[in-house]
Amino acid sequence: MTSFLNGKNDKEKNVLIEENGMFERLSALMSDHKIDVIGVADVSDWPSPQPECNPNLILRNCARIVVFGKEISRSVYLTQRFSLELYGNVAKNYYQTMDAAAIEAASFLTREGFPSVPLGSYLPLLMRQGKYWGMVSLKHAAVRAGLGSIGKNTLLINERYGNRLRLGGILTTAPLPAGRPLEQPLCIKACRTCIEVCPVFALDGRGGINQYKCLRRSTSHPLLSAAFLSKWFSSSMRINKMFELVTNTLGANYSYSCCECLINCPHFDALPPKEK
Repeated sequence: MTSFLNGKNDKEKNVLIEENGMFERLSALMSDHKIDVIGVADVSDWPSPQPECNPNLILRNCARIVVFGKEISRSVYLTQRFSLELYGNVAKNYYQTMDAAAIEAASFLTREGFPSVPLGSYLPLLMRQGKYWGMVSLKHAAVRAGLGSIGKNTLLINERYGNRLRLGGILTTAPLPAGRPLEQPLCIKACRTCIEVCPVFALDGRGGINQYKCLRRSTSHPLLSAAFLSKWFSSSMRINKMFELVTNTLGANYSYSCCECLINCPHFDALPPKEK
């Protein structure tokens, strides 16, 4: 803290101490929810392909995104039988955990005088141009916050927890101290494992993914096949909104049928220091 304050005048020092103190209180609250990592992303110049997903257009005067993650244990994926079913059960329960933490943390920040809004860790989803979008990309917020980098399989890679984090987030007007992206990406440059093991060849090797191919293989739901019809009507906002409504209601409960790009990634085996 001392070196961080060097060169600052008294007013600037008091502001920085107050901001860091609020972040410490927020981190303690998240610790009560058993959250494994937490970071803060600056929202200035937010590069969203969907203009309506800009944080400032959701929350007026939004300054930061608080993004946090909880690890799914390796063993959940590696059971001898029913691994996908057990993985799906944990993932869905984690979504509830993340949402509960986000709601409580947003209320804390709002009571401190900084209007804040919890983001759904999974729902609601938007459908635009026949593809699904989160209201705000939590994995890109995590990259900005310095919590990791995105691999060729489009998953967030964290140095301590590999690619097994589930993410939650909060939009806030609080001027919390923001992190910075990692200087070097964690994805191994020469590695093509995820691209080669994908059974439907959905990954292009440059960080892009064919969403239709991936979702058809990796998720199962009676309504899902109907939702893929949206790609033929991608220019119709009315049809996009209809499929969006179906996904966020009747299609909210689904099962997993593939996670090959996750479990075969070299970062899947990352273990927190206490487990090594």
